[in-house]
Amino acid sequence: MQAEKAQRQEAIPKFRTWSRLSFFILCGLFFFWSFQQIVAENTIAFDAAIRNAVNGWELIWLVNFFHLFTTLGDKTGVIIVMLLSIVFIWWKAKDYIAMGILVGGVIIVNELNKWLKDFTGRERPMTGPGAESLSFPSGHAMIGLFFYGLLVYYLLTYLKTCGRRLLVLISGIIFIFLLGTSRIFLNYHYPSDVLAGYAAGYLCLLVGILLYERLHYFFGKKTV
Repeated sequence: MQAEKAQRQEAIPKFRTWSRLSFFILCGLFFFWSFQQIVAENTIAFDAAIRNAVNGWELIWLVNFFHLFTTLGDKTGVIIVMLLSIVFIWWKAKDYIAMGILVGGVIIVNELNKWLKDFTGRERPMTGPGAESLSFPSGHAMIGLFFYGLLVYYLLTYLKTCGRRLLVLISGIIFIFLLGTSRIFLNYHYPSDVLAGYAAGYLCLLVGILLYERLHYFFGKKTV
C-alpha cells in the first residue's frame, strides 16, 4: 500500500513536467505560426468563420455580460484585482515572492504585448472609440491569462482540499475563456488575436510559475 502511494506521488511531478512541456511546445508553435501569418499579411481562415458565427447575437444582456469580463481585463480592472490580490497573498501566506512575480510579471508581459502589437501593426476589426491601439495579439488574452492564471496557481498552492482546488481550477479556466471571448464578441479583436494572446500568455505564465518554484526551492519553501 505504501509502495503504491509512493509511486503515485512520484508520478505526479513527472506528469506535471510533461504536460507543461507539451503545452509549451503547442503554444509556442501556434504563436509562431500565427505571428508569421500576421507579419506576412495573410488571411487566417478561421477568423471570418468565427466572426460570422457570433454576428447577430447582439442581445443587450449578452453585451452587458461580456462587457463585465472586458472590464476585468482592462488596465483599471487588472490594477484593482492586483491590489486586492496582493493584500490577500500578504494576509494568507506572507508570500513576497508571489507578490513580486505577480506585479513584475504583469508589467513585463504588458510591455511585451505592446512591442508585439507595434511590430505586427495589425489594425483592429472595429472602427471608432477603442480602435486606437493595434490588435495582435490581444492584450486581454495575453495579460489576462498570465495574470489570472498566476492567481489561480497561487490559490491552488494555498488551498489544501481537493474539492476547493478543483473548483478554483474550473472557475479560473471558465473566467479566462470568457475574458478572451468577450473581445471577439464585442468586435475588439479577431479570433486569431485572442488565440495567439492565449498562447503567448501561457508561455509567459509558465516562465512565471517556474521562476516562482525555483525561488521557493532556493529559499527552502514548499510549492504546489
